[in-house]
Amino acid sequence: MSGNAKIPAPESVENFPRSNHKARIVNDRGMLRVVERHYFWSKEKGRGLEKREYIGYVIDNRYYSNEQYRQNFNRRGKKKLLPESVLPVNEAIRIAGALDTRQAAEFPIYYAIARDLGLIEDLTAVWGEQAAKAILSIAFHWLHTSQNCGYLFDSWAKNKLLPCTDSIPAKEMTDFFAGLSQVTGWRKAFFQSRLRRLPEDELLSYDATQISSDAHATNVMKGKGKDGAYHRQVGLILLVGHKTRMPVLFRLLPGNITDVTTVQDMLFRFDELSGGKRVFAAVVDRGYFSLPNIASFIDAGSRIIMAAKSDSNWVKDAIEKAMPKLWLNQCRIRKQNCWGCTVPCSPQFEDGKQRSVWVHVYRSDRKSEDENNHFYERLEKFEEEWIRWKPSPKNKNEECPLLKSPLMKYFKTGVGKPGKTPLVQDDAAIDAAVRYFGIFCNVTTMECTAEQALEQYHMRDLIEKTFKSGKSSIDMGTIRSHEDETMEGRFVISFAAMTILNQLLKLMHEPPEETPGKGESKELKPLDTEMTFNELKNWLETPRVIFDSDGNGYWQEVTTRQHDIARRLGYPDAYREIPDWFKR
Repeated sequence: MSGNAKIPAPESVENFPRSNHKARIVNDRGMLRVVERHYFWSKEKGRGLEKREYIGYVIDNRYYSNEQYRQNFNRRGKKKLLPESVLPVNEAIRIAGALDTRQAAEFPIYYAIARDLGLIEDLTAVWGEQAAKAILSIAFHWLHTSQNCGYLFDSWAKNKLLPCTDSIPAKEMTDFFAGLSQVTGWRKAFFQSRLRRLPEDELLSYDATQISSDAHATNVMKGKGKDGAYHRQVGLILLVGHKTRMPVLFRLLPGNITDVTTVQDMLFRFDELSGGKRVFAAVVDRGYFSLPNIASFIDAGSRIIMAAKSDSNWVKDAIEKAMPKLWLNQCRIRKQNCWGCTVPCSPQFEDGKQRSVWVHVYRSDRKSEDENNHFYERLEKFEEEWIRWKPSPKNKNEECPLLKSPLMKYFKTGVGKPGKTPLVQDDAAIDAAVRYFGIFCNVTTMECTAEQALEQYHMRDLIEKTFKSGKSSIDMGTIRSHEDETMEGRFVISFAAMTILNQLLKLMHEPPEETPGKGESKELKPLDTEMTFNELKNWLETPRVIFDSDGNGYWQEVTTRQHDIARRLGYPDAYREIPDWFKR
């Protein structure tokens, strides 16, 4: 429309709002607009002013309201090929708000596991329903993203199918972590509840690890790491059940406390949780082997399986007593490819007392072969280096460094010169060294067979896997807190996430049973032979639930493969039934 368009008379315009006496037609930069003119007195300028309210358009001698114009014309006034069918604004807002889409991903599996393990019930009993929902939701976040950054939760949680639908900003998250550890008696109440869910014959693995931290909390101190260097860290001890794979207790310690000094703390926690009523059994590694530690376990009435160091005289005596039997068929341990014999002992402890322990001595042909091969390869390589050695051209009188090697004890003294004449092996010294190749020992504070002790000790790698999966899958290797209270609160979340993760990994490892229809059952391969935990999360990424205005939910984007994964984990209806734990 041209800039000098003639303004028509209002009575000639079709649909013109004649009842609006303030309506006027004006030329606004080439467009015929309908406006309401409002006049008012300006004290500042000392004169009357006009204020215009634009209410419509005049096109082809026809009046269009602003809404009608937007439906039928573009911004330049050209008629649209198809007019828009627009709902009333209020109705559009109502429908848009009612169609609520939530990403479900693997969260229904997490919730079902937490429910079956009694974790939800125990969290609710200690911290209340709302806090329990928040703990689970944050744990789901850490499991899903493999990150434990609290401040990321609020932005991530939008449009997720979670038990907790409340917003938790970063500041509130910090207060929430601190509040978890400030509940009176939470440790005893919560850990006792987890402990009661273990079978009576459950055996526990115990170990300690270090978590790196740059915080200034009390427990963060410089300690020696696995690489031998000193880092700012906090100590963490953990108890995990063998059969259930369920974590039952964690404890934070200063980062400068070594693993072996945590034994007394562990025994104290046992007594604190059980009230002295339950006898515990735990598996600990060789690092804890010492007479004082064994005495502590015995005096506390704890059943312990511990890897033994063979350099102790009383352990050597037990080995010598067992040696004649370690080639007998009656001592062969089935499915372990080794032989075992139990020797009762009563060593004298540092306090002068004698206490009863049982040394379980084992012989493994495979271990013996590996150790012999490694030993003789070292000797032969050493002899080759000996005969090839030459002094530096700059120092003809240089002393051969091989003379200070610990391997020299396996050669006759005074025989052989470096780089000139060969060494001669000392048969007696070598025979003494290889005598115990293939031999290893466990010590128990309770009477049991060598087979039972070995079977339970082999389960000990479970706790190493727990630490490893926790550090890789929920970012447990780093703690981002600056106060003791928030740090411990964070580990409550990590503990919940680890409980869910361990059970999920257990379900992935167990072969599921499938019933084809005629009643017979067939065994399928474990899920972990087909996918890792991260791959499982990728497979379950797409499922969503859409809720209508009446609150009815509908599953979308669920594939046959995802139903199959849920069924093989033991939850066939995870993506069929709408979760009753989600409240909009």
